[in-house]
Amino acid sequence: MFVSKTKGPVLELNGFLKMQPLEAYEHPRLIMVGEALLIVEFGARLSPDINDIVIAFDHFLQDNPLRGLLESAPMNKSVALRFDPLQVPPRQFRDSVMELVAAFDAATSVAGMKTRRWHFPVYYGGDTGPDLARIADQASMSEQEIITAHHSLVQRVFMIGFAPGFLYTGMLPEMFKLPRLPEIKPRVLAGSVSVAIGQTVISSTPNPTGWHVIGTTPFRNFDPDRDPPFLIGAGDEIAFYAIDQEQYKDLRQTAHKGVEEMAREEAV
Repeated sequence: MFVSKTKGPVLELNGFLKMQPLEAYEHPRLIMVGEALLIVEFGARLSPDINDIVIAFDHFLQDNPLRGLLESAPMNKSVALRFDPLQVPPRQFRDSVMELVAAFDAATSVAGMKTRRWHFPVYYGGDTGPDLARIADQASMSEQEIITAHHSLVQRVFMIGFAPGFLYTGMLPEMFKLPRLPEIKPRVLAGSVSVAIGQTVISSTPNPTGWHVIGTTPFRNFDPDRDPPFLIGAGDEIAFYAIDQEQYKDLRQTAHKGVEEMAREEAV
């Protein structure tokens, strides 16, 4: 029997849940958190394959809206469903989700998804990337080698969370599989690019962080005055490229002209 580390019952669909080679569950797990949140979990750990299923199920939800559902949020390996328990009792909502899960064809849905790739710039190091030198020293590499290792890989966007437009991407090579910092930085700049646990996070607003800050980008994924306010979503890809400090300043000054000045989108 699976024992949840969160409060609330865990429902095992169609009997005992076995692990598949991709570390996805044979049947998703439904976890009630309180009285107004249901989590549909598809696997035990983060992987691109499981994240594909998560995003495909979230798309499936949009095409098959559930009564009482207020919003859905795709995460690394699960989808969080916030619902109105006054409109639909929790057990009834859970049963509706179980029916939707049973109708969900993961393989077909994943195969039908389209990927967007975004190219946008990062100013690495300097005052806005204070942890770059230490990471290079720990890895016995030069700062330029760390920079190249970071932007030479196309990174997948696994989820948006923590703050508006805040992107979690990966996966990164060994030198970036760092533990989080022992002390929280109380505030980093909007646009900060940080690494830890083999992933990158990119902020759109000033925020605290326990991650290692290696640079900053003039691009903002969240802009309340833009339509749409969020440009990049889960399942997209990001190709970073390095710029110098003067280029960064120039792009920040022209940011009001639109993301075309700094971020390019292409179909993959």
